[in-house]
Amino acid sequence: MKKKLTFTILFIVSGFLCVGGSLKTDYTVYVNRFIGSGQHGKIIPAAVVPFGMVQCGPNTREGDVGYNYYDTKIQGFSHVNKGGSGCSDFHDILFVPLNGDRWDVKNTVYPMEGFPTKFSHKDEVAQPGYYQVKMGNLNTEITVTSRCAMHKYNFSMTGTNYLAIDLKHGSDGACTIVPEDSYDTVKVSGIKVIDKYSVEGYRVSSGWAKEQHVYFYARFSKPISRAESFINRKRCDLNFPVTGTDIRFILSFDSSESTELLVKVGISSVSCDGARLNLEHEIPDWNFERVRSDAKTLWNKELARFEVKTKDSAKRELFYTSLYNVMVYPMLYSDVDGNFRGPDHLIHHAQGFRYFGGVIGLWDTFRAAIPLQTIVRPAIVSEYLQTFLEHYKYFGQLPFYALAGNETFCMIGLPSIPVLADCYFKKIPKFDFNKAYNAMKVSLMKDTTGFPMRYFQGLINYKKYGYIPADLEAEATARTLEYAYDDWCMAKMAKAMGKDDDYHYFLDRSMNYKNVFDSKAGFMNGRLSNGDFKPNLNPFFSNHRRDDFCEGNAWQWTFSVPQDVEGLSSLFGGKEKLVKKLDSLFSVSSNLAGTEASGDITGLIGQYAQGNEPSHHIAYMYNYVGQPWKTQKLINQILTTLYDNTVNGICGDEDTGQMSAWYIFSSMGFYPMNPASQKYDIGSPLFDEVSINLQNGKSFTVTAKNLSQENIYIQSAKLNGKPLNHPFVTYKEIMGGGRLEFIMGCKPNIKWGITNN
Repeated sequence: MKKKLTFTILFIVSGFLCVGGSLKTDYTVYVNRFIGSGQHGKIIPAAVVPFGMVQCGPNTREGDVGYNYYDTKIQGFSHVNKGGSGCSDFHDILFVPLNGDRWDVKNTVYPMEGFPTKFSHKDEVAQPGYYQVKMGNLNTEITVTSRCAMHKYNFSMTGTNYLAIDLKHGSDGACTIVPEDSYDTVKVSGIKVIDKYSVEGYRVSSGWAKEQHVYFYARFSKPISRAESFINRKRCDLNFPVTGTDIRFILSFDSSESTELLVKVGISSVSCDGARLNLEHEIPDWNFERVRSDAKTLWNKELARFEVKTKDSAKRELFYTSLYNVMVYPMLYSDVDGNFRGPDHLIHHAQGFRYFGGVIGLWDTFRAAIPLQTIVRPAIVSEYLQTFLEHYKYFGQLPFYALAGNETFCMIGLPSIPVLADCYFKKIPKFDFNKAYNAMKVSLMKDTTGFPMRYFQGLINYKKYGYIPADLEAEATARTLEYAYDDWCMAKMAKAMGKDDDYHYFLDRSMNYKNVFDSKAGFMNGRLSNGDFKPNLNPFFSNHRRDDFCEGNAWQWTFSVPQDVEGLSSLFGGKEKLVKKLDSLFSVSSNLAGTEASGDITGLIGQYAQGNEPSHHIAYMYNYVGQPWKTQKLINQILTTLYDNTVNGICGDEDTGQMSAWYIFSSMGFYPMNPASQKYDIGSPLFDEVSINLQNGKSFTVTAKNLSQENIYIQSAKLNGKPLNHPFVTYKEIMGGGRLEFIMGCKPNIKWGITNN
């Protein structure tokens, strides 16, 4: 059963903030931090500022995201988390406040289970930049800056109270791409008392990120009265620093005069000195409310980039919560002095930009999350692109999926290619696209990726056969389709830069998607190295990360040709037949075949899977085959049935903002079906009016007249007062400011938008 949350009415009533004597909208009250924190969304209600390095919040379990709304106990509060993203890692540097009756200094063994504590959601509050929970009679509050966290503990007992620091705790779950090699394992950790008010330490681990360094520097508002160290859970009397692979620490504090304890913690990937510098720069005093207020101000600045007018408070809440989810990433990974740890595990310096290598989830975000940020946060995108080049500089290829500065090789294709090509045409400022082009070409010509598994061999087979043979590599068909799209993006950029030889080479290679279309089966299919297709294709079959597709099946991947819908139509025998195939996708059984079908195939309408990225563009393909009213119907259905305001309100893994970016775009009425095309394909708007406040001082407003639950079809449209008859707007038109007006009705206008030229 979906458990309804009860914040919406309070949020709407209190949606104003008094600033300098004037009323200003407080957008943070529209953000519901618990949406998606239950089943699929993998949201953790940690405190974080936009694009921050630190996500400090509760861990209720090991593995995966570290928090689940249905859990009943909190293990503690870790400083490095990865909310809204798949694969397990992080949860580093766990702090556990303890009332005096929870620990006896005579104990010589740290408890095997740690100190899990029951809590109730009625005593839990999560807001942008802030988290609070009352566990029994101990109250914890947390707020953050970009690189630091500040804790406020109110113990219930006078006398002596405690704080445990657990350097063993992490993510014990495995990433499914390499389950035998990705459990979070501590390689070395250590802790040291600096003075009676300060400790520092570190944790170096191997998991999904093969060498993750987390350093911390913590300072307390009270003097430490006693420090107890535990190695392998046994108390030790070693001199500091204490080092090992299983280190815990318990600090005692005198609470006879006050039961409140404030803790400031700086985090760094470089060193304890880096963590200290971050702390001194970002939290120089002990004003918890100032830090909380500053975090709230940062979030209001980001959320105010959109203004939504609607009488539906639940939809408003979903919109701003989605925007929040997008603006958490990319994740900062450089210190205040510009130093960062790169993919070669060495220390480098970012000159004139911030390094955003904490989480680079490009396979997800190239589709909509980054295109959204090119509209509202081009300056952040510029720094993000510079991060790509730094990754290339120290690793020899552009990033696939970086985590804690490490290249994980997760997912498929080369998703940095469409991002760079898109940003080239959008003229993202302060970035050297000539350097980028060279890095793109090198990365697209590499024979090997360096990935430590036999069946992910890079491009050698793709170049040799014109496709990736299914008997030589796993996920071969999906990889072929992704590489073909990357090639198209590269060809488009090469042509614009006057590199004709490259243009013809990559354009020709982009047609490789045709080599995995099995005309007899009517689907993309696995093709063997001898040229034959695999027989007896079952398009409903899935074997997670071990079949010819990737987190999907033939139904979903057959339509993964956003760059050439006309060419795909030809493979089917014309647009009418492609329409029938699309119709079938949304109407066939939602049952999956296979005992180990991918758990990422969720949010199903027929075999369309909104819960995972390969499907995200498909509903918009009707715009290219002359039936845009079907796009309008389906987009409204997805928006209103597969997203809601509950803890299960995200039907798939949030994937560092991609699921939410789809919602933001689509609810405004348009979406980047082909994210490197600079076109935004029109669907069906969900709001009476949405305005985008652009960084260039202009605004782009979308209005929908006669909009209702029944009136979901576009009758006519105008752009800046002139009739708009094709179902798209361009990036240039959006950034130029203006007004897009829709007239809505309850029946399809089968004549509107039937040409996509």
